[in-house]
Amino acid sequence: MYESSRLVMAGVLGFLLFGCSTVEIRETRVVTGRVTDESGQPVADSPVVIVGRSLNFVTTRLEYDESWRQETRTRTDAQGQYRIEFVPANLGNNFYLFFYDKTGFNRVKYRQPEPLDITSLLNRDRTVLVNQVLRFQPGWSEVERQIAFYGADSDKGKILRRYGLPEKRETSGTGDTASDVWWYYTYGVSYWFTGDKLARTHEFTPIPGAAPAK
Repeated sequence: MYESSRLVMAGVLGFLLFGCSTVEIRETRVVTGRVTDESGQPVADSPVVIVGRSLNFVTTRLEYDESWRQETRTRTDAQGQYRIEFVPANLGNNFYLFFYDKTGFNRVKYRQPEPLDITSLLNRDRTVLVNQVLRFQPGWSEVERQIAFYGADSDKGKILRRYGLPEKRETSGTGDTASDVWWYYTYGVSYWFTGDKLARTHEFTPIPGAAPAK
């Protein structure tokens, strides 16, 4: 009797998990909204990505196996608005909304937001409205100040915009041959400057977490 009840409960749990986590939607859906920063200003030309996964529920393990994943994406306009129209079933049966990607997101200025599970929203509504506020990185004000000091189009300004503050700065050599060296251990690159001009670049295997304590 106990074993029978346990199997029934496991089956019910599996059914509930399956119903809550996956949907098959063959009608068009629209996901739209606006991306702003903490000051309320629109964030233009920022990535918005919907990732669809095809999940199959394995009752013996009470968990999902992922068969594949696909995505559809867009970028915000000058007012921070975005709109994605798609047929969910063409991507999968489980859906997450990302307001960042590996290449187009400004990680120097903004913190990476958490992805949002929009599976149930797509199942409920034909148009899903999701606004996002991007939070500034703690060191952004100093990055901004230094970019203004060196100039946005200077070598140092361009590197600051790409990577943010260096994880370590040091001086190599003396006198006229002295170089200002900026180390970015996480990205595996260092920049050597003579004055404000970039003299050379050295690439190495990235070493996450190797930055000296500040």
